[in-house]
Amino acid sequence: MVKSFVKILSLITLPFLGGCTLAWVQERIPPPFEKNGKVFFQLDAPSAKSVYIAGEFNGWEYGAGSPRAIKMEKNEKGIWQASVEIPSGRYQYKFVLDNYTWILDPHNPLTVDDGRGNINSLLIVK
Repeated sequence: MVKSFVKILSLITLPFLGGCTLAWVQERIPPPFEKNGKVFFQLDAPSAKSVYIAGEFNGWEYGAGSPRAIKMEKNEKGIWQASVEIPSGRYQYKFVLDNYTWILDPHNPLTVDDGRGNINSLLIVK
């Protein structure tokens, strides 16, 4: 009885859910990549008012008053973007949302422990 109920329920709901979930799937955002001598960063954070990239490559600076701050711009799809010239090397970084919330790059699987109890995203520029 339970098996037949589950089978009937799946026949009714699967077509409906399948169609709905396709509308919710967004284009996959890649990890940071190099293009034309610059590193291209992206972040899906539509509710953020501002997003900065802070890392070893800019002295961990962020915010409007910081001379080396890297401010990201929101595109028409609500994705924050920035392209930055960064010399070859290995760098730790994070995104700073609304000048307060520090987060890992959710699109970059590479992370590193900084030795002080923090986990940061890792960028390798060739």
